[in-house]
Amino acid sequence: MLDGEDETLLVMLVQNGDVAAFERLLLRLHQPMRNYVTKMVGAAMADDVLQEISLQMYRQVRFLREPKALRPWVYRIATRLAFLHLKREKRWRQVETQFRNELSTSALPHQEEIDSEFLGMIDHVSPASRAVLLLHYQQNLSIEETATILDIPVGTAKSRLSYGVSVLRNLVKEKQAI
Repeated sequence: MLDGEDETLLVMLVQNGDVAAFERLLLRLHQPMRNYVTKMVGAAMADDVLQEISLQMYRQVRFLREPKALRPWVYRIATRLAFLHLKREKRWRQVETQFRNELSTSALPHQEEIDSEFLGMIDHVSPASRAVLLLHYQQNLSIEETATILDIPVGTAKSRLSYGVSVLRNLVKEKQAI
């Protein structure tokens, strides 16, 4: 497994035109990006977004001034492209409708299903709050790193996190009331 220094070296090689180094970077970033993008846009659109992320990375990596900042840079690209797809597809409206239908027809999950059920609830938070929740909790980034990736003030990241947590709490309460 590559550590941060090896990733930095790979970025510098890619910036000098090494295609094999770019492929190794993509392999290294694929699973974390897939997890993040899938939770942002859903499984149906994840491959399209991942392909666009790869293309953007390839086109823009030469402009990355600090190779150590690769991951935040890639998450910023991923977030931007995910929002673009969500806007085009108006997915947030479909998800709200789907969740209301699921709430009315589902029973409380067994203990082993709680984690996946909870992660599924994140889909029902606004895209802006979802990005903060996923970066902060799923990717274990600080609120400052999250704000940097999303190119928003730290206070905005905190309020989006608070809003997202509040929505999730309400969803859990509603589910328990059923």
